[in-house]
Amino acid sequence: MKSLSKLLVFSLLSLQFAIAQKTITGTVTDDQGMPLPGATVLEQGTSNGVSTDFDGNYSIDVAEGNVLEISFVGYETTAITVGADSVINASLAQGNQLEEVIVTSLGIKREKQALGYAVSEVESDALEQRGEGDIGRILTGKASGVQITNQSGLSGSGTSIVIRGFNTFSQGNQPLFIVDGVPFSSETNAQGDFEDGNNGSSRFLDIDPNNIESVNVLKGLAAATLYGTQGRNGVILITTKAGSATGAGPKKTEITVNTSYFNNEIASLPDYQNQYGNGFDQSFGWFFSNWGPSFDKGGPAGWAGQPSINGDLSGQPGFLRHPYLTASAATGSPVAHEKLGLPDTYEWKPYNNVRDFFVTGNTVTTNVNIRGASDDGSVSYNINYGNLEDKGFTRENTLRRNTLSFGGRAALSNKFTINGTLNYAQTNFKSPPVAAGYGSNVSGESASVFANVFYTPRSVDLMGLPYQHPVTNGSLYYRQNNSIQ
Repeated sequence: MKSLSKLLVFSLLSLQFAIAQKTITGTVTDDQGMPLPGATVLEQGTSNGVSTDFDGNYSIDVAEGNVLEISFVGYETTAITVGADSVINASLAQGNQLEEVIVTSLGIKREKQALGYAVSEVESDALEQRGEGDIGRILTGKASGVQITNQSGLSGSGTSIVIRGFNTFSQGNQPLFIVDGVPFSSETNAQGDFEDGNNGSSRFLDIDPNNIESVNVLKGLAAATLYGTQGRNGVILITTKAGSATGAGPKKTEITVNTSYFNNEIASLPDYQNQYGNGFDQSFGWFFSNWGPSFDKGGPAGWAGQPSINGDLSGQPGFLRHPYLTASAATGSPVAHEKLGLPDTYEWKPYNNVRDFFVTGNTVTTNVNIRGASDDGSVSYNINYGNLEDKGFTRENTLRRNTLSFGGRAALSNKFTINGTLNYAQTNFKSPPVAAGYGSNVSGESASVFANVFYTPRSVDLMGLPYQHPVTNGSLYYRQNNSIQ
């Protein structure tokens, strides 16, 4: 009897629920009457929902008195209470449209979708607190169609920027840099030709990436119409924080201090053999080659048959006479050997000379930004100071930079607006010689630290041998004539 009563109550509840639910159909359109396929129709407060078909039609089961929320991307969401009608049509109004504003020339701002040429924009978040002090290198991979090539791994060395490929063979292909409306030279600073190691960067090395508000890359030939022939290779527009000072800034003075520290090291080195040392034809000699005897004692190429190594001359098997002791007196090396108190013998073995030459570099950046505005926003200002201390992974390679910028804006009572910026930079770049080289020689008249180090014989303890004469302060080298090349 109790089971029959429970069954009866359950049936009545199910009948009541079935009667309360009803099917609602309708069409969702925009304010022009066009159907919106994929619009969402959701019963408020539940997970009961459907999407409209290609013609904007929908069908949903919902109880009378509940609320339907109808939404579509880019349109205002509308809510409709279900009444006695079984058909509910909805017309959605357009919502707030996202407009991306791009700075073109002379501070003119236009919507990105209204431009007739391609534009890539890079925000400050992608530029600040990076391990590179060169804005050209930081832009690598940030803008499509922009090819950025580093001259070498040296800190502060040249950077080539090409937008959409080469445009000419006889002239430069570097884009035009515009910083706060002022053109910047993007050509490399001439400090010798390619063969003699021109490693000077362009003037955009003076730009502090932490002081940049945004970067716009204008591509295509149409972009050149804004800047004439100077913009034929494209234009890179940089707006600094000082140049973007507006009345929308904080009403009180705001001070922001950022600092960062990065380590850098050489990415890869060649694979070296550790079987043969200095000399030619498997005979020992203080040359710039690895064709000498083996580091093994026995065998056809072993050092046992070499008087210079087997102890006949040095008095100790497996050891040479020290290279500074056997060099000619004219080089001054024997005097240096005595003054430095070096041993008379030098072990014949492979040394990790190339790896030991390179060090772990570091980059320290500090940036201080001060900005503010008046209570009514008519006057605003921005002051930025940046310091960069960059020590490369190559010895004697440093980059030091100090930048200071001021920017301000004032809205006058006569509907005129005055704004201005001032940017100052002091850059100190130090580098070893990096001429184009092959083996122990170079193509030009200068020297190449990379060629000389990479081809150093494995039997030479490059970093273990003193390199400065204690009397004359001149250079010392293992070769018998004291020459590097």
